[in-house]
Amino acid sequence: MKELFRAEKIKCDYRLEDYDISIYQGDILYIQCVSDKSSDCLCDVVTGNRKPDAGRIFVRERNIGHYNAACAAREGIYEASLKDNYVGKDTVAQAISPMKPFYHLFSQKKTVRQVQEIFDAEEIAIKADDALSDLTKTDRRMLGLLKAKLLHAKLVVVNISGEVAEGKQARRLGDTIRKMNGEGVSFLIVSGNYSVLAEYASRIQLLYLGRAVKEWTREIPDAVLGQLKYGSFFARQGQPGEAERRLIGLYDYEWDTQHSFWEYLSCLRENNPGVWEDVLGCRLPKEGVGYFKGVAVVPGSSQDMLFEDLSLGQNLTIIASKRVNCEGIPVINRRIQRKMEEIFYDLGYIPRGESDIGNLTGLQRKILSIERLAILRPSVIFLEFPYYDVGFAQAGKLRDYLTSLVKRKIKVVYFSKTLESMRPECKVIIYSQNGKSAKIDTL
Repeated sequence: MKELFRAEKIKCDYRLEDYDISIYQGDILYIQCVSDKSSDCLCDVVTGNRKPDAGRIFVRERNIGHYNAACAAREGIYEASLKDNYVGKDTVAQAISPMKPFYHLFSQKKTVRQVQEIFDAEEIAIKADDALSDLTKTDRRMLGLLKAKLLHAKLVVVNISGEVAEGKQARRLGDTIRKMNGEGVSFLIVSGNYSVLAEYASRIQLLYLGRAVKEWTREIPDAVLGQLKYGSFFARQGQPGEAERRLIGLYDYEWDTQHSFWEYLSCLRENNPGVWEDVLGCRLPKEGVGYFKGVAVVPGSSQDMLFEDLSLGQNLTIIASKRVNCEGIPVINRRIQRKMEEIFYDLGYIPRGESDIGNLTGLQRKILSIERLAILRPSVIFLEFPYYDVGFAQAGKLRDYLTSLVKRKIKVVYFSKTLESMRPECKVIIYSQNGKSAKIDTL
């Protein structure tokens, strides 16, 4: 098998340590990383956007001494990211057209027609005259994959760390990756959590503490996929026992995550009033509002909503301002605020005295973003994709925290597009299709 890319003994700060990787023609290599920082660093090294502190890089079995992004592009190595690469009012056709030679005369109608013909041939459900800002994240990814193909990419890097790539949308991506792979394009897929894209891989590697500690090829055993799903390689925290099933799951394979979490909850409630009342029985805050009359809603990006210039205690109590005011006067009672800080530190997820938000890990930021609503003592708290914001090795700690909320008499309900984490920890799962036809499964 012909080798396309190889890195030997790569060192990058503490993110990669004596790291080795080889990618061959025809590969779909899936790498799961405990740390998102390691995954981002790895992608930057492969695409030439970061020079490692030490190590050697080979492209087509040639040692490249000064490997950079320009060299990677010449060798056909590109990245297709789930992040919002395309913004503004430009159309899809305008984003694709700059790849044509500069001496071509520009014709808006001709460009739209030619790009649409490409989409039709590739069976990609995107309109050439659509505004880029209107595309879903999946459509942007599909556009990124197509752009790499039109650039005659030989190796495409797909970094889904910190992103949600599950359900029907992930299958669309996987099918496109498999089709392009059959046409001669190799793939490196990097994720911080288990993704269904692992099922499309010809090789799977586990990256831990900056090193490749394990790799599987050809037929990937179901037991391996199970360990990747539950994060049980380094800690026996995989599947909770029967007594620990205390959460409620919302599973919708079809739902388009371009729409907000509030929209999903409203759609589910409107279309399934009987199921909603039987299991949840609550009202909802307005769009974008985190708390209303005993009901809290925490979106998947909650950890990014913390205020970097405020202390931990200020972030913790900013939503619960009425609880730390002096007898109704809009002045913060520091004694009450410090008491709430102490209670939070006692949970043990953040070191006592740590007050700088910038020093917190992804898990700690996620727990803090949930706790600032939990201290309002809601009867129900809705969470969107809670496990996708922390590394899989830390999933057990987040699960323990969510279970502790139930012990505080809070009904914990979370939304996901996968059943792997739900089945072992949820006592009830509500299945729906685009927020409709809800059914209850009691475990």
